[in-house]
Amino acid sequence: MLQRYRMPLIYLLCGGVIGWLLPFTSPISPANYRGALLRQSSINYKFISPLLACDVGSEEAFPEFAPLKKKLAALTTQRVSAGDVQHISIYLRSLVSARWFEINGDDTYAPASLLKIFVMMAYYKEANETDNPGLLQKQIPFEGSSTFGDNTANDSVGGTIVHLTNGRLYTVDQIIDQMIIYSDNDAYATLLDSFDPHTLKALQAISNDLNISLPITHAENSLNFMSVEDYAMVFRVLFGSTYLSERYSEKALALLSRAKYTTGIVAGVPSNLVVAHKYGILAVPEVSLATPDELHDCGIIYYPGHPYLLCVMTKGTNLIAQQTVIKDVSASSYQWLNAFYEKLLSSSTASSSTPSIVTP
Repeated sequence: MLQRYRMPLIYLLCGGVIGWLLPFTSPISPANYRGALLRQSSINYKFISPLLACDVGSEEAFPEFAPLKKKLAALTTQRVSAGDVQHISIYLRSLVSARWFEINGDDTYAPASLLKIFVMMAYYKEANETDNPGLLQKQIPFEGSSTFGDNTANDSVGGTIVHLTNGRLYTVDQIIDQMIIYSDNDAYATLLDSFDPHTLKALQAISNDLNISLPITHAENSLNFMSVEDYAMVFRVLFGSTYLSERYSEKALALLSRAKYTTGIVAGVPSNLVVAHKYGILAVPEVSLATPDELHDCGIIYYPGHPYLLCVMTKGTNLIAQQTVIKDVSASSYQWLNAFYEKLLSSSTASSSTPSIVTP
């Protein structure tokens, strides 16, 4: 349920960020400052229209990140030319100042295991809005597939995961943990099969409110239907706690920070940084070589004082190479941002006698 007291702050941020950014940017057409608003559609009020997220302007309004975009664009061009990937899209956003940019942002992909985060959110949304926290403690039997057996499953890139026991009772909360931490496909299927009408309604509301058409709730004619910006929205509303309650937004991101997949975005940043993320993989059978494999990783890197959101989606014929590309995009982003923020901190310290806003 949305918290009413948050709304004035959100409006202040949406309108106020531009105010302090303008003195630090070069003159740009006013059209570049026209931001988009995402409002909740599943709840009808007479006097209000709940705001979920906003963009304060186009990416051209933030020239500070232009060198980083140029660097990543060169990296993607090089890796495509080398055959490491066929297609790659990147979305990066400062979660403090809202500076952002995207590369190949109009391309669409198959979300694959990225869909698991929507199932988690649906259960959390139902538990919160129906005032039914007991839902997460409800016990249901785990449905292990015969293909994977009882204790391992090939759900990760090039490896196996710890599996739950087929037929044993677990709480919904435990199976959500298994689904997110290990990206367990059987946990995902178990939770879908255990949907009640309220959970399905919650999932449909998420789809409608975030303007993302999910194949779980809508018929999808195309395998590739989600962009990096679409998926980034999920992390934006969780970080801002503008959709789920503060309790469940915190719970969701804490769980995502425990994900065991560490060879994508996580591999590109120092090991002491917390990363709340979700990866997705679509491995196409060899009989369908015309359709490329897909590998994605998206999440929040909790850089001290300046957390940022990075989403990378790829298509190609070599998942290990695609994994390396995602790691390199993450490493390049971190290295540039680290130097950027260290320079800002140094400038701020040197001129501490003159009050100014330097947080980008």
